[in-house]
Amino acid sequence: MATIRSQFPHYIFDLDGTLTDSSIPICAGLVRSLEEVGISGIKPEETRHWIGRPLTEIFDSYLLHHQERTADTETFAIMLQAYREGHDALFPQDVKIYPQALETLAKLRERGATIAVATTKYQEAAEFVVHGLGIADYVDQICGTDLGKPVKPDPFIIHLALEKLEAAPEETLVVGDTDADVLAAHAAGCKAAAVRFGFGDKADLEEAKPDLWLDSLADLL
Repeated sequence: MATIRSQFPHYIFDLDGTLTDSSIPICAGLVRSLEEVGISGIKPEETRHWIGRPLTEIFDSYLLHHQERTADTETFAIMLQAYREGHDALFPQDVKIYPQALETLAKLRERGATIAVATTKYQEAAEFVVHGLGIADYVDQICGTDLGKPVKPDPFIIHLALEKLEAAPEETLVVGDTDADVLAAHAAGCKAAAVRFGFGDKADLEEAKPDLWLDSLADLL
């Protein structure tokens, strides 16, 4: 793995599994959304592997398997509302900000770096989480992926964050926990750092070939 410089002018961070461990409310929300359409017996921990994927993909997968259909507009709206109810009931008391996350963001900002959050969450949900946990005080831009927009590993959300930061790709480090984060970063022309503590599959991450591995976000300092 090539050595890269330790500091960049710009940083783009994934949210779930990178800055926050939000698995409890996300999994609770997914179970609630499935129960709303008659899919019962799914345990929260059985949905954990879906974290980071768009809700449309998750809902359709379960509906196809259990009911041989996909979510039309009405069904999706019903499931989304149920997801939000299940998620928000456990937020923020059951969300953890990873150790050294806020301190690292603060130090990077002190050094003059600009910072964006780029997530598969919808814009409204991304802002809800980032503001609700106090992360907004340490970032310059919040970029969510609204319905109908391409999701990682497509570089759409990275390009959007670069545009909002007015950042050149070669001057930007993308930090994430899945192979989709790494692949999206490289497709956008950025370097990528992978955290070892998130939700991503380690074998998939290794195959994606991140430029840097992080045991802690403080390693960025």
